Amino acid sequence: MKLDSPEIKRIIKERSLYMCLECGKCSASCPRLLTGKEYSPRLLAHKLIAEPGDLAYIQNAVWECLTCGLCEERCPSGVQFSQAILDLRAELSKALGLTGFRAHDGAVHSWMRIMTSPRLEQNRLDWLTPELKVATDGPVAFFTGCVPYFDVFFSNIGVDTLSLSSDAIRLLNFLDIEPVVLGNERCCGHDLLWTGDRDNFAALCRLNYQEFKDHGVEEVITNCPECYQALGTYMPQVIEGFDLKVTLLIDLLEREVNKGGLSFRPLEQKVTYQDPCRLGRGAGRYEEPRNLLKRVPGLELVEMANNRHSAICCGNSSFINCDAFSKRIQAARLDQARDTGAETLVTACPKCMIHTSCALRDPAPGPQAPLKVRGLVSILAEQIEWAQDETPRRKSGAGGGSRGDKI
Repeated sequence: MKLDSPEIKRIIKERSLYMCLECGKCSASCPRLLTGKEYSPRLLAHKLIAEPGDLAYIQNAVWECLTCGLCEERCPSGVQFSQAILDLRAELSKALGLTGFRAHDGAVHSWMRIMTSPRLEQNRLDWLTPELKVATDGPVAFFTGCVPYFDVFFSNIGVDTLSLSSDAIRLLNFLDIEPVVLGNERCCGHDLLWTGDRDNFAALCRLNYQEFKDHGVEEVITNCPECYQALGTYMPQVIEGFDLKVTLLIDLLEREVNKGGLSFRPLEQKVTYQDPCRLGRGAGRYEEPRNLLKRVPGLELVEMANNRHSAICCGNSSFINCDAFSKRIQAARLDQARDTGAETLVTACPKCMIHTSCALRDPAPGPQAPLKVRGLVSILAEQIEWAQDETPRRKSGAGGGSRGDKI
């Protein structure tokens, strides 16, 4: 494969790399470069256009990017750098078999590929407890993603991403929704897609889509920003005639809370919020999670120095960028969180929970202020209740609550 091939030139043109002014704003904001990594978005763009013969640099640099999108926020020319990386990884993977560095010896990507087997039998619903009301068939499904596997694989760091799914279902039940939870659901394929493995991503899309259809699903609700992107943006590019509605749980919650009738019990706590890259810069959801947190009486939300559009990534993407430089990004982000005086770091992404929880276990010089990591939906599920001056609404076909009920 030549890096001046028509396919590479197409990517450069379609993703507007020719518009690069070489102003350096992308590199000056890149978390990888700022922590000392010899990597530069601007230099990679330059090499692709002007020095395609520098194979060693280009092939290595394509896998260094976090795809966090911060460079695109700063680019005055509208270069679609993250999408260029996505396309380049697919081409390098297909043509040269390049996969980048796989954290955890590639175990996470291996179980995702295992899920592409049509004959696979899973035991992934043991976490469902009797008080969680779910269905096997129906129009609305909740997509759990890989959290049942994450909690087993990362049990040594004490992360609890499954609480995000169980608390999400509690919230849906509170709204009189008993979602379909599928025992043979597969990974959304986000990490395979972003590491260049489009064939196996497409296989997962087809299997999941057929599973949804077999169980009468018309709308898929997810709590994970990466699942939301994979199912809502990229699955329709694979499935011809795609006709599912993909909904973010926080969007549903904000709509329901804004209608009135729902409120939250007080929680005296100071928190700060970590913007997930796929939720913030990827989906434009900056205010929705903050609005929900601000609904909780007594909860004080204090922003980190870098927030919203300038938020810093949790240091890892698709389990390929875990190295000393990623650890530096995580340490810097945790320092920002501690600087707010918050006792809890709240996020809306299971990957952010994993990476920040892992970083909290790393030895650090000097005393460190204690910090907990919690999921947004877990706080909301614990505190939500019917507003005392409102009569709970009943949804058609579902049982209603009673005044004062809470989860």
